[in-house]
Amino acid sequence: MSAVGYVMGALFALGTSAGMCAATIFMLRSGQPHLLEFLLWAVFLFWQLVPLLFEGFSPGLNFREVARYPVTLRLYLLLNAAYGVFDPAALTALLWLLSIWIGIVAIRPAWALPAAGLLLAFAALNVFLNRIIIGVFERFQSTRKGRERVVVVLLILMLVPQMFNLMINGLIRVPWAHMPPWTLNVVTGVRHVAPPGLVLESLVPGTNTVLVPLALLAGYLALVVFLQVRQLRAVYLGEIYAESFQVQRELKVKPGWQLPGMSEFMSAIVEKELRYIRQNARLIVLLVNPLVLCVFLAFAGSAKQKFGFGISGGIGLLGAFALLLAVSVSNLSYNTFGMDREGFGRWLLSPLPLQKVMRAKNFAQGGLITSVYMLGAPIILYVRHVPLDLVVAVTAAFFAMLIIHLGAGNLFSVYWPKRIEFAQMNSRMASSAAGFASLLVLLPTAAAIGAVILATWLLKLNWLPLAAGLAGLAVSLAVYSWLTDWAVRHAEDHLEEIAGALGV
Repeated sequence: MSAVGYVMGALFALGTSAGMCAATIFMLRSGQPHLLEFLLWAVFLFWQLVPLLFEGFSPGLNFREVARYPVTLRLYLLLNAAYGVFDPAALTALLWLLSIWIGIVAIRPAWALPAAGLLLAFAALNVFLNRIIIGVFERFQSTRKGRERVVVVLLILMLVPQMFNLMINGLIRVPWAHMPPWTLNVVTGVRHVAPPGLVLESLVPGTNTVLVPLALLAGYLALVVFLQVRQLRAVYLGEIYAESFQVQRELKVKPGWQLPGMSEFMSAIVEKELRYIRQNARLIVLLVNPLVLCVFLAFAGSAKQKFGFGISGGIGLLGAFALLLAVSVSNLSYNTFGMDREGFGRWLLSPLPLQKVMRAKNFAQGGLITSVYMLGAPIILYVRHVPLDLVVAVTAAFFAMLIIHLGAGNLFSVYWPKRIEFAQMNSRMASSAAGFASLLVLLPTAAAIGAVILATWLLKLNWLPLAAGLAGLAVSLAVYSWLTDWAVRHAEDHLEEIAGALGV
C-alpha cells in the first residue's frame, strides 16, 4: 500500500473510531444499551468482508511459502493468527472495539471488566473466522473452476453495499418490494445466535440468564480454532490443490482464433490475453461492477434527476460511466506483462517485435473495456434522453482516454513490472509506483474534461464538447504511439531486470 493510502486509511480508522466511541456514549446515556448490537454488527461485517474485497491492497504474504521453512506447527499457527491481526481491516476493527470499550468504561464503569473479556473473545473469534474464510477463498483461487466461482461471490460482495447505499439515498426506489412476515422472525433468530448478539446478551443484564449466550460464544470460539488448526495443518503437511482430472477418449484440438484484419500471431496474442484475464476473478469483478452499477442508476429514481452542471441525468450518467470505464482499464494495462510472469522471455524469442506484442495486448484490453461500454451505453440511451451530438462527444472522449491509458500502461508496465499470482488473493494488479505515476495521466485529462464542461456551461458553447472529443481522440493516437515507442526503448535496455521481476 502506498504512503498516501496508509495516511488515508489511518484517518478513516481514527475518524470512525471516534464516531464509535461517541455512539456508544450516546446509546448508554440515553438508556438504550441494546443499540450497541448495531456497532458490534458493523465491526463483525467489516472484519469479515473488507479483507476479501481489498486483500490485494494489504501487505502480501503467502503462508504456503512460510510452511516450507523449518517452523513448528504451533509457531505456524501463531504466525498466521498474528498476520490476521495486523491486516489493515483487522487493525481498524480492533480500534473500533477499543473505542466501544472506552465508551462503556466512561458511562458504565461496572461493565469494564466483563466488557473487556467479551470484546477480547469477540476479537479472537473474528481473527480466526477471517483467516478461515481467506484460506477457503485462496483454495478456490488455486484452480480455474474455483476462480470462476469466486467471481460470482466477489461480485455480490461488492454490489450489495452499493445497492444499499443507493436505496438509502433514494436513488433506487423499490416500493413494490415487500418482505414476507416470516423474514422478521428469521432475522430475530439470527441475531440471537450470531456472535454480535451473543456478546450483547452476555454483557447487558436482562431477564434471561447469561450462561446460554456465554456458552454459545465459547462454543463458536472453540469451533473456529478447531477449523483453523485443521485447515492450516493440511497446508503445513503439504496439501496441494489441483483441478480434477477427466479421462477423455479422443483428443480434440480446437483451432486458434483468426480475427478479421489481423495476422495469426496478433490473433493468438489477443486470444491468450483474454483467456488469462478470464482466469483472474478480481479483474472480472472490476469490469462487471461499473456495468451493473450503471444499469441500477439508469433505472433509479426519477428521469428528471440532475447530475452535474445542470445537464440532464442521461448525459451525466453516460459521462460518468465512460470516465469510470476508461480509468478502470488501468487494472489491465498498467502491468500488462504481470500475468505472463516467466513467459515474458518468450515474447523476446517471438518473430514479432515487442511493439506489436504490446499493441495486440492493448487491443484485447481495450476491446474488453469497449465491449462493456457498448453494453451499458445503449441502456442509458434507452432509459434517459441524450442528444446525439453529446453521445458522439462522450464516446470520442471515452476512446481518447482509453487510448491514452493504454499507452501509459505500456510505459508503466516496463518501468515497474510486477508478477501477478492467480492463486493468491493478495496479489495486486500493479505496483504502487505505477499507481502514483497514474496521477500524471489522471490529473491532466481530468483538468481538460473539467475545462470543456465549464466552458460549455459558462459560454454556452454547445459545439465545444463534440469538437473537443474529436480533437482529443486525434491527440490520443499520437500520444499512444509516442508512449509505446518510449516503452519499447526502455524495455530493450532493461530486458534482464523486467524478466527478473516477473520471474521471481
